[in-house]
Amino acid sequence: MAFYIEVELSPVFQTICSAKHLSVSLKEGETTGKSLLRHLSSAYGERMEVLLFEKGKDEVIPGLMVMVNDRIFTGNALNQKDISLQDGDKVNLLYFVSGG
Repeated sequence: MAFYIEVELSPVFQTICSAKHLSVSLKEGETTGKSLLRHLSSAYGERMEVLLFEKGKDEVIPGLMVMVNDRIFTGNALNQKDISLQDGDKVNLLYFVSGG
């Protein structure tokens, strides 16, 4: 059984995917936030991987913010626990913005 996740991308991701929205199919048993990020990394290559994961590690970049429906998770939160995704979930990928 496949699970379909709707992904909305911030501009930095749009330059890689050439789209604002993606519909991603995940296999049963691979329906976590981190699995979704691995899928995107595999589908879009190294340019996507460096935006999602720390170099050479399976650790999500701390500055990544992932919104799942109405819940917000940082990269650190995704590294600390599995975030389950359900068929039809809407996920936004964003980076924290800081300045001074």
